[in-house]
Amino acid sequence: MNQLPTLDSGVTYLDTDTPSALYRVVARHLEEQSGPAYWVDACNRAAPVTLSDALSRRACRSLRVARAFTGYQHHELVRELPARVRPNTSLVVVPAVAALYADDDVPDYEADQLCAATLELLDAVATAVHVPVLVTTSVDTYVDDVRAAADHTLDARATNAGLRFEGAGFRTDVYVDRWGVQTTIPYWVDLLGVAPGHANDPVADTARGTDALDAAPTLGEVLG
Repeated sequence: MNQLPTLDSGVTYLDTDTPSALYRVVARHLEEQSGPAYWVDACNRAAPVTLSDALSRRACRSLRVARAFTGYQHHELVRELPARVRPNTSLVVVPAVAALYADDDVPDYEADQLCAATLELLDAVATAVHVPVLVTTSVDTYVDDVRAAADHTLDARATNAGLRFEGAGFRTDVYVDRWGVQTTIPYWVDLLGVAPGHANDPVADTARGTDALDAAPTLGEVLG
C-alpha cells in the first residue's frame, strides 16, 4: 500500500502548500534510515514543538538542526554542509530554501547569486555522497530556479481523505487515518488487474488516472 513516497539520492523538490507534507515525508524517511540527518532551517519550519509532534523520538534524535534568520546566514550554513555530510548521512532537509534570499535586506543582484550558489552546493552535496536532499520553497521569486535545479519533483496536496503525493513512479493510492483506510481505484487495479472487457475502456482508463476523491465510485474499507 503506497501512502507516502520514498526519497532517492539527489535533490527532491517538494511542491506543496500544505506544511504537514514536509514533516510526513521526513518522518517516513528517518524511520526507515539510520544515520544522522541535517536540517538547514528558514522561516521557523523546524519549530521544536512541530518537530516533536511530527517525528518519533528516534527520528528526532537523528536530526541536527541549524537555523538561519538572514539570507547570508542561510548560505553560510549550506556552505558548511560539505564538511559535515558523510556517506552515512541519511537525509538533508532545506525547507523554504529561497525564502530568505527574497527578503528586502538582501539586494536583488546579490540575492540571485546567493540563491544560485546555494542550489549548486546542495546539488554537489547530493551528488558527492548520494544522499537525498529535500527542499521546499515558500516564495514565487525563485520557484522556477528551485524546480530547475531539482533532480526529482514531488507534488503534494490536501484532499478530504488526507495528503495526496504524486511524482515520477509514485502516486498515493491508499489513505490511512484514525477512521480507517480509504483505497483508490488504481490500488485495486494494481492489486487485481483490469476486468476483462475493460482493458480498452476509456471510462476505466480515466478512473485509473483520477484521484479516488474526485472519481465516482470510490472503494473503501474501514478497519475496526
